[in-house]
Amino acid sequence: MNQQNKSSRNNSKASIDDLKALLPDYLTGKGIDLKKNFTCLNPNHADKNPSMTYYADSQTVYCHGCNASFDIFDLFAIDHLNASVDSSNRVQYPNGFKEVYNKLAEYMHVNVSKFQVKPEDAERSKINEFNHKVIEAASKQLDQCDYLQRRGISTELAKKFNIGFIPKWVNPTVAIKDGRELKPTPRIIIPTGDASYLARDTRPADKIPDAEKNYIKIKQGSSNLFNSSALYDDTKPIFIVEGEFDALSVLEVTDKAQAVALGSTSNVDAFCREVERIGNGKNKKNQPYDPVFLIATDNDNAGRLAAKELEARLKNGSGFDDTYTVNIAKNSKDPNEELVKDRQKFTSEVAARIEDPDDYLNDLISRIQERKDNPQFIPTGFKNLDKLLDGGLYPQLYVLGAVSSVGKTTFSMQIADRIAGRPDGNPIFYFSFETSKDELTEKNLSRLSFEYSIKDDKGKPQTARGINNGYWLDHQPECSLVMKAVKAYSNYYSRIHIIDATLDRLDANGIYKRMRTYKRKHPDEKPVVFVDYLQILKPIDDKDTDKEKVTRSIATFKSIASELEIPVVVISSFNRSSYQSPVAMQSFKESGEIEYYADTLLGLQYRAIHEDTDNPADAMRNAMQSDPREIELVVLKNRNGKSNTSINFEYYPRFNDFVPSDGED
Repeated sequence: MNQQNKSSRNNSKASIDDLKALLPDYLTGKGIDLKKNFTCLNPNHADKNPSMTYYADSQTVYCHGCNASFDIFDLFAIDHLNASVDSSNRVQYPNGFKEVYNKLAEYMHVNVSKFQVKPEDAERSKINEFNHKVIEAASKQLDQCDYLQRRGISTELAKKFNIGFIPKWVNPTVAIKDGRELKPTPRIIIPTGDASYLARDTRPADKIPDAEKNYIKIKQGSSNLFNSSALYDDTKPIFIVEGEFDALSVLEVTDKAQAVALGSTSNVDAFCREVERIGNGKNKKNQPYDPVFLIATDNDNAGRLAAKELEARLKNGSGFDDTYTVNIAKNSKDPNEELVKDRQKFTSEVAARIEDPDDYLNDLISRIQERKDNPQFIPTGFKNLDKLLDGGLYPQLYVLGAVSSVGKTTFSMQIADRIAGRPDGNPIFYFSFETSKDELTEKNLSRLSFEYSIKDDKGKPQTARGINNGYWLDHQPECSLVMKAVKAYSNYYSRIHIIDATLDRLDANGIYKRMRTYKRKHPDEKPVVFVDYLQILKPIDDKDTDKEKVTRSIATFKSIASELEIPVVVISSFNRSSYQSPVAMQSFKESGEIEYYADTLLGLQYRAIHEDTDNPADAMRNAMQSDPREIELVVLKNRNGKSNTSINFEYYPRFNDFVPSDGED
């Protein structure tokens, strides 16, 4: 190393990459000719033939004999710090990376006094280098495995994507981070980037132990999208699928389309960001970008939800009008399964969808067939209301409005409670912006104590405030009655998720993100969302007027119901001017937007509102003071059922209980 180079380095601040770039100097200092293979530097490998090569692109050396891959830090630690190399060819730094870094910098005469190295950066760098070498090594061993052929994928196509095979693969992330010895497994390696890949266990399912079944597919690296480079070419339709093998299946049977794999339904965001990035880049260069997207996710709940979200975001959010949801898997779980089952049929279906993406009518019939034996509605627990709603709550937007004191929170919470309390009860997400979780729970316990007191006539039912103050704890039979209510509630309260937003308010987007995350994790569940209430929701944009806040919020709730296929019940207040008038469309604040977006519009009112009297104010005052209060629920709008009809309830405000007046409970 010449003195001039030493001097220049003394005047610079080094980074990890700076030090890695010094590997050629370090090797030549050891007398190694970088243009030739040289004897392996792994102390555990008695290399009889020169097997190690220097790779400039990754700044590492790699041994083709023992598969060891070292960077300058590894070599320095071996040479100068008595570092050992384990059976997986990982270098064990005696005192951690920081010591290696500092002493290497000193040895190479590099100024690092002001540089703070982050251990996680070094760790990530080592993992990426390891991943790169795995991909490289795997590509040379593809002929040792027939797994691709079993999945209907040709060797020619596999080589195009640098797919390979590792007969004894171990998880480098776990190994490098934890230093654990892992049991090797045979894996197909499908690259998703230069240092990212999918490692897929090739053993037959019945040969994989139960404890290992969750690790059949393991992702390595930061890149998850497979064949994402295809997104740059908008001259061919682009199939969007879930799995890497699904994308390969499409490419196996056609050269008239591209295919990109999400890797998982959780990568919808990443896909949309990538598409937007590419589109923005082309727009800056005045280049058109008009891809045709054919969404062909798996035929399960998770896939269907992902397809809905993708279509909504690509078409409505990003303006890609030529976006279609297609079913090329037909009755199979996914495209690859269909390819293996019937290659000719799959080939024909892919060709048909390229030619005519909008196979809407057949798709509709297929969805109807799927729903035939799987009712979409969720009973509310009120028989009279369920009759009115054609069975119960559907995956759509419901808006419930009322003036103050009519019991709209109590009524909606009672529905939520009854839904969750069924033997096969649905999860409830109750977003409360006015009433705390404790208060709502106490209301539920109060109602249950009231209902049990009617059944056995033992003990006085407790109000929510009475339960809160704890008087009943020292008195029998009240204590027994409340504990009976607590026991009943404990059987299902875990399904009722009350989100207390009284202090830390959410906006509609926050609710959307939370429910989207939940559905991605639990695609087979059908939660019901309640929002209490619309007008005190945090605005999506702080600059919004009241009208704009309602518009943005109610539109978002409509999206939640439609995209996630779940019922959403939003409570709304009424205009002050409507307090003395029967409920109507115009009773709702910002009624035009609410009327437009709501699938079903409901209103609660005192039945006394219909009384023909000279003093309507007195009639309403008497109605509010009565016990029980006579309440009418009016259906103002119902896209899928009867409108302009009503049912009656008796409302016991002290005990937070609605009871159908006709006895149908």
